[in-house]
Amino acid sequence: MSEDKNTKTETDEKGSEDTPETPKKENDQNETETAETTEAKEASIEDEFAQLKAEYENRYDRMLRTIAEYENSKKRAEREKEEFLKYAIEGFVKDLIPVMDSIDSAIASTNESKDFDALSEGVQLIYKQLLDALERRGVTPIEAVGETFDPTQHEAIMHVESDDVPENAVIQDFQRGYMLHNRVVRPSMVSVSKGSGKKKEETPPVSEDKNDASSNSGIKEEKEETDNE
Repeated sequence: MSEDKNTKTETDEKGSEDTPETPKKENDQNETETAETTEAKEASIEDEFAQLKAEYENRYDRMLRTIAEYENSKKRAEREKEEFLKYAIEGFVKDLIPVMDSIDSAIASTNESKDFDALSEGVQLIYKQLLDALERRGVTPIEAVGETFDPTQHEAIMHVESDDVPENAVIQDFQRGYMLHNRVVRPSMVSVSKGSGKKKEETPPVSEDKNDASSNSGIKEEKEETDNE
């Protein structure tokens, strides 16, 4: 009996010793799980940060490339514009070169010949050649003489009385004007007619005294005819 009691007592003591160890293991397990969860969250945050950083660097690099391309395009457009303006009149110059050749030939001919009629004819041909070159570029002379004065195309430097030219018509063109397409480059300097300088003869009005005298004489004549009857 005493051995059974002793065995029971030892069993109770062991049971009493095992009881407090169970909550400690659970706490250790919970702490381990919490640590693992925290580490997993930190790793996830780090991965997300690394992903966002890579995306930001990619977008920043693309933005820098776009800015560089824009600056290069802008500089290229400015160079092309400067070059275009520099050589914009190349075609017009090509049209004028034959005119210059004709002028050179005319000057050379004056040294060899004194035929002024031939010189005059040559100058007229050069003028026509130059006018044709201008017209191909849209430059045309303004016709003024005989036309009605137009302040948008003509500049009147004097007004002249004229019996032959109607009023407000151009009499003489002192300096020819030119147009570029529909725009006036230089107006024509002209003289304009004021019309006839003669004053129209006015019929003098019949005075009332003469009318009264004629009416009185008529009445007198009628009275004398009555008395004679």
